[in-house]
Amino acid sequence: MKSLKHLKVAALAAAALGVFGGVGSAIASTTNSHNAVTINQSLTQSTQLLAQAQQFGEQPVIDQSRLLLVAAPGSALNPNQFFIIEQQSNARPCWNEPSPGTIDPLWTTFDFTGICGRVSDSNGYSIRTNGIDQGANYQFKLEPSGNDLVLYGLPRATNPDKRRLVIGRTNGRSTTGFARINLEPGWSLAKRTFNGQTLGHVYTTNQTALAQLLDAGGAAPTPTPGTQPPVVVRPPATPAPFPDIQGNLYAAQIARASQLNLISGFEDGSFRPRNTLTREQAVSIVMEGLQQRAPQSVLAALPQRATANPFPDVTTNRWSALKIAQAKQLEIITGDFGTGRFRPSDNITRAELIAMLRKAAMVEFSEQTTVAGTPTASLVPTQAPVGFTDISGHWAANTITEMSAYCGIASPLNETGGSFAPNTQALRDFASAAVVRWVDCPTRRQGV
Repeated sequence: MKSLKHLKVAALAAAALGVFGGVGSAIASTTNSHNAVTINQSLTQSTQLLAQAQQFGEQPVIDQSRLLLVAAPGSALNPNQFFIIEQQSNARPCWNEPSPGTIDPLWTTFDFTGICGRVSDSNGYSIRTNGIDQGANYQFKLEPSGNDLVLYGLPRATNPDKRRLVIGRTNGRSTTGFARINLEPGWSLAKRTFNGQTLGHVYTTNQTALAQLLDAGGAAPTPTPGTQPPVVVRPPATPAPFPDIQGNLYAAQIARASQLNLISGFEDGSFRPRNTLTREQAVSIVMEGLQQRAPQSVLAALPQRATANPFPDVTTNRWSALKIAQAKQLEIITGDFGTGRFRPSDNITRAELIAMLRKAAMVEFSEQTTVAGTPTASLVPTQAPVGFTDISGHWAANTITEMSAYCGIASPLNETGGSFAPNTQALRDFASAAVVRWVDCPTRRQGV
């Protein structure tokens, strides 16, 4: 029998967790498609992927006054939100600064499409040091410090170095609740580039090597448990992270998803909970959840950029390309049978969403995994399964039943009755709830 070390590398290189394709039959048929991949082939493929991987480039923002880093009011769960606002045209101002550091958020008072840009999560901004993307290792986090708000690069759970990067601070509180964040010395703003093309993604970048920053004044140690200063919770501008989720059945889960940076709202500040969810949006929130659930060994093997089009209809410069490429490598998603297309802008059904989440949950490899290919183990039930009345004969029936018993991830339509409605399009509120249930679920899977 091959050594466990080689088997684990092979399992990662083979990306052994496939399920979610364009149609139900394609989804159901891909389960064990890579079991025949040999150890040597897997190691060769892994080496080739690493050799092909290249970093994105960066283009300094010449007029940095057209970009605003702002601390904004949030909710009781996530009291301080971090936005980057860009003045894209001169049609009208996106913000006003009546006094130093105090921001009047004009972008919230009109339809700013084509005038202002607004990014609020890792799809739109990230950290870069010495020409290396740090998005896989650090995420932005605003935290109070006395009468100040500090913008940290917070190490992700899989990052063994728990020291935090200090990127900026507000230098005081704002009477409006919106405060300018001033970058620390050495930090500046840049746009991501790829193949000579400037993208919309914004970097806070520092030309100093990460190790030097962590050893110098550009970083601060993460406080040990129990030593953090008390969190000062300001009265939020609205009683929820999004004004349009009040009274929604899943309001608490949406707030939790926002707190975990799994999903964000729209540029006008709304969440639109009853809107449908596209396939690429579903991939995005599931991969954000995987950052918090999967072992470091799995995350470390993922590409940090899309080196080629993941699917014929997903180009490398698409906003979701990297996460789609990562999900494809893990076989959480596959293309349509025959065409290989992914159809990123098509809406996802409730059954497809649950199938995707089941495969994402199975990415959490155990030490007992001994073969390449999709693990055959099942998830540990945490409750009795739901006896849905409308899934008999459906391609995803077993998956839906299993996921109903796993922290209630699959639940009845509108949380009432016995109908799951597997072919109904998934809505943003239910998708938020399902992903939060998975991320917060304390139980993983049984050994093989």
